Amino acid sequence: MGTVIEYLHKAFDIVDGEPKFVLEDVNLKVQDGEFICILGKSGCGKSTLLNLLAGYLKPDKGRIVLNGEEIDGPSADRGVVFQQHALFPWYTVRENIEFGLRLQKRQDTKEMATKLIEMIGLQDYEHAYPVELSGGMAQRVGIARALAPDPAVLLMDEPLGALDALTREAMRQELIRIWQLSGKTIFFITHSVPEAVYLADRVVILKEGRVEADVAIDLPRPRNMRDKAFQDYVDSFARMIAETETEERAVCAE
Repeated sequence: MGTVIEYLHKAFDIVDGEPKFVLEDVNLKVQDGEFICILGKSGCGKSTLLNLLAGYLKPDKGRIVLNGEEIDGPSADRGVVFQQHALFPWYTVRENIEFGLRLQKRQDTKEMATKLIEMIGLQDYEHAYPVELSGGMAQRVGIARALAPDPAVLLMDEPLGALDALTREAMRQELIRIWQLSGKTIFFITHSVPEAVYLADRVVILKEGRVEADVAIDLPRPRNMRDKAFQDYVDSFARMIAETETEERAVCAE
């Protein structure tokens, strides 16, 4: 049934007696299994939108409906992955992944954790602690932990932002592989235009709290960042986000 965002508004401040909206009249329809990247400058409302989808915030106007039910708070239907992996340092890889399953009192906790450990390719590290993992490994565990309760939607707030360039490139490929295996709907926030074009089925650009563009990426996978068609998307999105030529060059370089 997918995700429907209707007439969404969110404000945190009042200016001259009127709400100053961080998000204003946002409308989106997302099919099950789509990979959606959300782009925009800092302060455009990206993280606010993700927090509304997660149920951590409530809209001032409008609503978000997931599979026919209006979102009204956090739920196991939505897994969240942040920029920092936020793993429990006192738990092993396996124990971190099993944590949510144990809260649900699942009978298949061990089997599900084993399946997810295999999915993220860390069979040799299941008894390792987070301090023993590289940044990319730790983020893979964070993704597996978010997938463990079998959510309908995965919400990712710049999950690759803290990684070095080489690890980030490898993790993009890994994320596509995990997404294709899991079949989950993904909302992915990034400030990197090339990353969005590489990952997304659709790129949604937010500008001053509104949807500036919602564009399907018509490129076969795996995608080559050096292809002209790829670069055409990057240039087009950079122009939409930027307000000056200097900003556009900076956005393209990210």
